[in-house]
Amino acid sequence: MKNALLLFVCSLLLELDLTAQNNALLRLWYTHPATQWVEALPVGNGRLGAMVYGDPYRETIQLNESTVWGGQPNRNDNPDSREALSEIRKLVFDGKYTEAQDLVNQKVISKVSNGMPYQTVGGLHLLFPGHESYSDYYRELDIEKAVETTRYSAGGVHYESKVFASFPDQVIIVRITADKPGSNPTWEAIAAFDLTGH
Repeated sequence: MKNALLLFVCSLLLELDLTAQNNALLRLWYTHPATQWVEALPVGNGRLGAMVYGDPYRETIQLNESTVWGGQPNRNDNPDSREALSEIRKLVFDGKYTEAQDLVNQKVISKVSNGMPYQTVGGLHLLFPGHESYSDYYRELDIEKAVETTRYSAGGVHYESKVFASFPDQVIIVRITADKPGSNPTWEAIAAFDLTGH
C-alpha cells in the first residue's frame, strides 16, 4: 500500500505544470536552532552531505561522504530495472497504477538487500565567542537552490551564514557575513573534525 501511494504521488508530480513552482516558496524554515539531528537541515551534492544545525554560538555541521557505509560492500540495484522503465512509465501515464507498482516490485526493487545505511564521517564544530545571546533568529532550507541559511543578530550586528554543496567543485561551503564592516565573527574550531559525529 505504501509503495502504491508513493507511485501515485510521483505520477501526480509528473503531471504538474512546473511553471507553477515560480510562485511557490519551496522552503523549510524555523525560528530556533536544531537541537537534534532530525531538526538539522540537509545539503548535499550526491557524494558529500551535511546536516546543518544553525546554532549561532556553537555551530555543528555533521558530515557524510558517499563511500562511508555500514556493513559490507553490496550491489543494491536490480539489473532488470533499466529494461522495465519505459513500460513502467507507460503504465503510469495510462493510469494503470497497480500494474505499474507490480512491475516496479518485480523489476526495480532490489532482490538482494535494501541497502546499507550511510554513516557519518564526522562533525565540524565551530564556536563563535560573543554570540551566546542573539535575537531575530531565522533559519531555512531553500529547496529549489539547495542552500541552508541562518540569520540572527548579536551585539547590534546582523549575521548571515549560508551552507551549500558544490557539485562541480566537490566541496561543502560555509559563508558567513555581517552587515557592519569589520564585524565578521571570529571563530574557533572545537575538535575541528570530530570523527564520532557528535
